[in-house]
Amino acid sequence: MKKAIIVEDNLLIAVVYRHYLEKMNYHIIKEVTTGEMAIEVLASEKVDIIIMDIMLDGIIDGIDAMIEIRKTTNCPVIFASGNSDSLNMNRASEVSNSIFLIKPVTADDFTSGVYKMTGTKKPA
Repeated sequence: MKKAIIVEDNLLIAVVYRHYLEKMNYHIIKEVTTGEMAIEVLASEKVDIIIMDIMLDGIIDGIDAMIEIRKTTNCPVIFASGNSDSLNMNRASEVSNSIFLIKPVTADDFTSGVYKMTGTKKPA
């Protein structure tokens, strides 16, 4: 089974993402609310996809967390954020193997993003 991590400080949104991923047969290894926690988890866990909010609880945002995480993995990441300003979108675009979805994220956008980033095909 494929594995995922959800990095989202809004617990309701995290539940929605978990639901989407579970329908796609992903095992959620962890749901965390800070970039620092994501870095810690991903230092020892390997996943097939990272779902990353940009504005998070804690000291660092999701983009800075991914810059640190990129030192150890090139795992695909989907940034999901309500902050679609050019600064955040440009910063996120500099993170390799990533896409940016603007919240609220629809089920179709989310699942299409996961399939695109993981190179798998959407079931018929």
